[in-house]
Amino acid sequence: MPDRSDDCRPNGAALAVVVPAHDEAAVIERCLAAMLAEAEPDEFEIVVVCNGCTDDTAARARRSAPKARVIELSEASKAMALRAGDAAASVFPRCYVDADVVVSTATLRAVAATLREPTDVVVAAPRARAALADRPWTVRAFYRVWTSLPFFADGFVGAGFYAFSRAGRRRFGDFPDLIADDGFARLVARPTERRTLDAVEFTFFPPRRLGAVLGVMTRIRAGRRQLRAAHPELLANETTDLGRSLRFLRKRPSLWLPATVYLAVMALAELRARRQLRVGRRVPWQQDVTSRGPAAATEEAAR
Repeated sequence: MPDRSDDCRPNGAALAVVVPAHDEAAVIERCLAAMLAEAEPDEFEIVVVCNGCTDDTAARARRSAPKARVIELSEASKAMALRAGDAAASVFPRCYVDADVVVSTATLRAVAATLREPTDVVVAAPRARAALADRPWTVRAFYRVWTSLPFFADGFVGAGFYAFSRAGRRRFGDFPDLIADDGFARLVARPTERRTLDAVEFTFFPPRRLGAVLGVMTRIRAGRRQLRAAHPELLANETTDLGRSLRFLRKRPSLWLPATVYLAVMALAELRARRQLRVGRRVPWQQDVTSRGPAAATEEAAR
């Protein structure tokens, strides 16, 4: 990647935020409003990349964040959106934030401070919190287990948020055409070089139906398989596996009942991902509409 900036922040911004957005009219204003709620003027350089949108995501983004740069791409592609956002951004640290999550001004500042410190950390993320209000027991059970597993606190970056220091972003060129961009971001750094910030958090909004969870997890499993096939050299940085998760669950009887839901969903997702990849089918993008309706937009405010 070309060396376009450093920590001197020539445009005055303290960090850059790239937001890929595909048909996110229902949630883009919530995302941007939360980031900018306590921000100083020009503190953040925000780039929203609307890709393949058929709704008014771009208009809502411009209205919600008048100083943000809003780019519109005709093709629906997260990889292309990440590349376009990178090309438009000019400062580090740099956060990559999905349009359907909620992250506060203070959290962005904390992540940026971590990546600017004299430290070996090159990729970081806040602790991820699942908003589970109004979800059925099965969905709550799945995410109770998923967010309890060791990898979730072991330098976890993903579920809609990761950030690179300047040095971390220089580990690779353009974002590759991968489903698991967050997995790629995690594995380009060694375990000692990535950090989950327990003192701050961001919120992601799981599906309201277990069938939709299965669809999302099928794509995640397919993404992991694709990543490992395309970049086997990164596997040395992997710290989690099924055996480790099972050993963790075996020692925690309080998770045994919800673990039946979790393990069933993940086993079926793995089978579906293998089948789709084996027959050469394109794994469909699983944008869960149940977490993007009017109820979802006000859910966090009601907590």
